[in-house]
Amino acid sequence: MQKFDTVIIGSGLSGLTCGAVLSKNGRKVLVLEQHNLIGGCSTCFPRKGMMVDAGLHELDFGPKNIDMKYRIFDYIGLWDKIQLVPLPTAWTIQTQNERLVIPHTNTKEALKKMFPHEADGIDKYFKKIAFQAKIARKYPFDMSFLEFFTAPFRVMMFLAYNFLSNRTVGQVLDECIKDSKLKRILNINIVYYHYDPYKFIWSYHAIPQNAYYTQGMYVNGGSQALADAISGIITANGGEVRAKSDVTDILLDGNKAVGVKYFDKKTKEEVVVYADNVVANCDPAIVYNQLLPKDRSYEKDLRVTRNLKTDTSLISIYMIFDKNLSELYPDMDYSTFIVNDEQLNKDFKELDYSKLAYKDMDFVFVNYSKIDSGLSDRDDRYLGVITTYGKYEDWELEKEEYKAKKEEVKAILEGRLENAFPGIMQHCIHSELATPKTIERYIRTRKGTPYGYDQDGETFLSRERYESKSVKNLYFASAFAFPGGGFTGALMTGYRAGRKMLEPWALTKRYTLAIAFGTALALGIYNVIKFLIG
Repeated sequence: MQKFDTVIIGSGLSGLTCGAVLSKNGRKVLVLEQHNLIGGCSTCFPRKGMMVDAGLHELDFGPKNIDMKYRIFDYIGLWDKIQLVPLPTAWTIQTQNERLVIPHTNTKEALKKMFPHEADGIDKYFKKIAFQAKIARKYPFDMSFLEFFTAPFRVMMFLAYNFLSNRTVGQVLDECIKDSKLKRILNINIVYYHYDPYKFIWSYHAIPQNAYYTQGMYVNGGSQALADAISGIITANGGEVRAKSDVTDILLDGNKAVGVKYFDKKTKEEVVVYADNVVANCDPAIVYNQLLPKDRSYEKDLRVTRNLKTDTSLISIYMIFDKNLSELYPDMDYSTFIVNDEQLNKDFKELDYSKLAYKDMDFVFVNYSKIDSGLSDRDDRYLGVITTYGKYEDWELEKEEYKAKKEEVKAILEGRLENAFPGIMQHCIHSELATPKTIERYIRTRKGTPYGYDQDGETFLSRERYESKSVKNLYFASAFAFPGGGFTGALMTGYRAGRKMLEPWALTKRYTLAIAFGTALALGIYNVIKFLIG
């Protein structure tokens, strides 16, 4: 009988990070991954003599005292296991008639030069994103006692306001900025986060945006190097990570999870492992509809998430070039958003990517040759990737129609790239398009979303619960849980789940101590005042 402290279903960044947190604290961890590659969206695959990064364009790195990734990397011991490569700018926006470079440093000043009439609004916007990032810089279990005690005044009242008001990016930009074009520029990268700024919550825009304007990083060797490094932390601390291990059942004893059964794709055998805890790093729908026994009610959990949407997905074109694009086009940035002039100057309130045709859709082109990506050791292989919003329903087609649409969309986006950088396509020796259906096939999420539930609601109440209410010892650490998807979100989700599993009563103890301390302090102040006034 194989027995572990924790079995984690899925090896996405959330699952791996949760496993690293637990294994660093002496827990015996087993991670099971159905694919032959670990990492979920944090993977690289070979094409034409080089590696292609499936998902990572950049990691946003904010100020050290604010960005939670510093704390996470410190906690699990990741810094010396990866090499971070700084990116040259935040990004560039290129239309048929203009080119706007958005720098990392002095971003406000650069924007004020472009829009001097919006100087006050730009200051207001940057103050708001910095404040939002600051109040979300620590989980409660990372706070000192003084920070925790004063959190209701420094943090909680503002987070409560976020929740009650549920402000969107569109609403906050309307408060700060009048110029519609500037709103589009400040919101340009929504194309790989969401589809409608008037549904997309403010905090999920503000926190990464504040970090992007500070510094963007790429992991040398690609996102696979990041996943492999975290996996290495688990194995170095006595855990295991098994690929080609497809979990088919979560085993229960009464209403308590006690292990899993999985199909070993290498040996073609079913394997049973037991554990004190089970963590689902996968779509919760898989857990409740496929992995748990059908003769039970999970209504306590399902009613929370039944109405949450999963409409945000992506399409990507992975392109291999035989020339260094940074030499062919010296002004080409690492990340270039290709935007039609008409769309950039359109009324901001009319922006809804779910209704745009691909000939009008903004997209980002990532030129990996701009940095030392570590994806190829050849001087005739260079990676470029087009990414933009993808709507799952657009791809629900019969096989031949699906193939034809892929070729049609690929031709449209590659044609627009050629118009922006004449001659580029003659150096493209391979390209392939991945749709939401592709993502669905590889990571098995509803509608092929890499982000879990749409970021339409503030706080953890709009995400999957960390802990199941129907099944004891069953936990969730995935893009569907709080705070959500994206590389930073996944790292934060896994870290939160692991820490809460290690110290399930930590917050209760802290709340009790804080209340006792506050009561004693209030009584002390009352008695001093009473003494002074006689």
